[in-house]
Amino acid sequence: MVVRLVAKLLALLNSNRRAAEIGASLSFGLWLALLPAGNLLFAALVLVVFLARINLGIAIASQLVFSLFVPLADPTVEAIGLRVLTLPSLQGFFRAAWATPLVPLTRFNDSIVAGGLVSGAALFVPVLLLGVLLVRLYRRHIHARIVNSRLVKAFMKLPFVQKITGAVRQVQRVWPTAG
Repeated sequence: MVVRLVAKLLALLNSNRRAAEIGASLSFGLWLALLPAGNLLFAALVLVVFLARINLGIAIASQLVFSLFVPLADPTVEAIGLRVLTLPSLQGFFRAAWATPLVPLTRFNDSIVAGGLVSGAALFVPVLLLGVLLVRLYRRHIHARIVNSRLVKAFMKLPFVQKITGAVRQVQRVWPTAG
């Protein structure tokens, strides 16, 4: 059971997905990490992540990794949110939006929520492009070296690893990852 679970994870993470899908997964993971949970904006973004054509495993994993570092960025994110919320040109829009029934559920009036939403949107494209670049560099220059290294070849001969790789092949036959 555990072997099949690990096999599914490896099949998902090592799929032949386009680099842009993986880059978008990283971007969505960062955006989810920057946006505090427990509000309608977070729920809407989660829905977008589930509906988007991205690698869901990488999006969730990157959210978890980025969440470790978000507390370091909180002062900056809060300052951005406070700046957005206090812009005189947006005050009329915020008053009108706040009068609608669903907007209070977004908690957009919280500077951390506003800052997380704006910061995630601003960082989306740069993180996507960086992710695409890193995936292409990895596939072009690093993957073959890792696979052909003596250490990896010795590791692949371990019985437990052979069980996992066999399960990955079986999962890939049943659940193809190429799209």
